[in-house]
Amino acid sequence: MAAFFTDVLDRLLNPEFLTGVRKKYHFQDAQADDLQAVAEAMLPILKKEAFWKRKPYWIQSSGQKEKINADKTYEFAVMSLGSGTDYLQERYTKSGLIMQSYMIEVLACEILMQGYDAYSEYVLNKTGWHPLKYHFFGSEEVFPLDMLPGLLEEYTPQITCNSAFCMLPQKSVAFICELTQDEKQQCESVCSGCTNRCSFYTAADSCPEKGI
Repeated sequence: MAAFFTDVLDRLLNPEFLTGVRKKYHFQDAQADDLQAVAEAMLPILKKEAFWKRKPYWIQSSGQKEKINADKTYEFAVMSLGSGTDYLQERYTKSGLIMQSYMIEVLACEILMQGYDAYSEYVLNKTGWHPLKYHFFGSEEVFPLDMLPGLLEEYTPQITCNSAFCMLPQKSVAFICELTQDEKQQCESVCSGCTNRCSFYTAADSCPEKGI
């Protein structure tokens, strides 16, 4: 497993980043110190445990593994912030520090969203291919949820999927990335491939390269 993107983690204590998070999630000015403290508690855990991994992926067609066409390629990728982040959040919750627990949730989300940006940049620099679309399990018929446990099997015990198809550690993402070398084709929003319109949903005209 590769350590999580250093440049993303280095932003966690950046005042501009924390101010942006505070405004985006409507924290009060008086909560700035609490947000800073939570970020400081998370950072050593993330530096020790957070990771990501990518590998080639071939679309299944008539029992054969094949790429749909020569203009596109696919790969499977995972990103995780590690189990320590889950334990820290659980400690806050059990201690009645519900706001601090929520701060972990939003900071983790922002780190993972910036992870897509770093992933995109890494792949482009290493291969010359850039993301065209992110496909999430359970959002499309060709990528059902029951595929996920098998794809994660080789990453056990660092990351697993339970019987309800929930990934552990909880602050983890897995996706199939559709890649192209066609500069005329632009990346769709990360969220365009997901049917879960959660509170972190990003508008369709946003993509990692545009800075979510």
